[in-house]
Amino acid sequence: MTHSSQEKHKLRAAVIACGRISRAHAHGYRANPEIELVTCADISREALDAFGEQFSVPPEKRYLDYNEMLDKERPDIVSVCSHHQLHASMTIDAAKRKPRAIFCEKPIALSLGEADDMIEACQKADALLIIGHQRRFSPQYVSAYNALRAGEIGELQFIEGHGHPGTSLTVDGTHTVDLMRWYAGDVPVEWVFGQIDFTEHHLGWGAEVENAAMAIFSFNTGVRGILTLGGKTITRQNEKRRESIWPRIVGGNYHHLILRGTEGVIEIDGDSPTEGRPWVRLSKNGAVQALPVEWDSNVPNHLRSAHAYLVRLMLDSLGTGVLHPLDASSARATLEVLMAVCESSRRREVIQLPMSIRENPLFEMLKRNV
Repeated sequence: MTHSSQEKHKLRAAVIACGRISRAHAHGYRANPEIELVTCADISREALDAFGEQFSVPPEKRYLDYNEMLDKERPDIVSVCSHHQLHASMTIDAAKRKPRAIFCEKPIALSLGEADDMIEACQKADALLIIGHQRRFSPQYVSAYNALRAGEIGELQFIEGHGHPGTSLTVDGTHTVDLMRWYAGDVPVEWVFGQIDFTEHHLGWGAEVENAAMAIFSFNTGVRGILTLGGKTITRQNEKRRESIWPRIVGGNYHHLILRGTEGVIEIDGDSPTEGRPWVRLSKNGAVQALPVEWDSNVPNHLRSAHAYLVRLMLDSLGTGVLHPLDASSARATLEVLMAVCESSRRREVIQLPMSIRENPLFEMLKRNV
């Protein structure tokens, strides 16, 4: 399809897997008038019809088999909103039909081998592969990014990312590490030293995940990353509960980030503010200052959501060839850090990047019961 024909005809979008996150994708498409959501697929008739009714997808365009949908509808854009263990197979299947773009949920995959296979399939199909690390566009994280780039805290030295007891590396840690990489300038990570706790079996979006993880890693600029995720099971007076492995006194919620520089500190309370203090704050010269949390005035109102803006940039990439900031290569770099945390725990040593392993180290440990 030429760029001129793209301007004349709306791009036809399809959604695979009609769970909660699919709504965010659909709203992102609705916010961009160049795109029409025309079809959807899910193995659950109930989920399929609920999504179809909400987003005006005709009954005859709702499929229980996503491959049948891809063959019959031949969409221009495909959203993959499934559980994590299906991201690779569904993305590769979609790429075989040669869409113009595939928007896959995070994480890109559950192993580097899967991620590489997805990237290769999309390159062969000449299709964009975008991964849903859309928090880079949320105003609180952008506010901190702009202050950092303006030199408000001097030279960046440490980036801390922390999560609540329910988080894990591939479920929410992928967002946290992606943001940490962004603040560091998207430069390569050189090494990772990490540890995971797996005292209980726990599923995160259909796949086994660790109970807790912590790591320190180094970017090639010398900036250090410090990561804590999840929690430890604590039994107290017959009450079983989980407690975060980072101090509760700090507050905030998941994706709580702290940027430490030579002249100050920027702290972001994550996806929502903590009562009684600024959402994003700059500590400098003994004073604490609230940083503004708002969309750039140049962004139209209808695009002021992270998913809508992500889709807008996807259209720009299709039209100009410019690299999308959430291109699959960036998501693969994030996944490599996550896999390195598990590999460091498995081998009990610092892991140098890039890694050569294709498998998921956590899954390998579970297979061997180690």
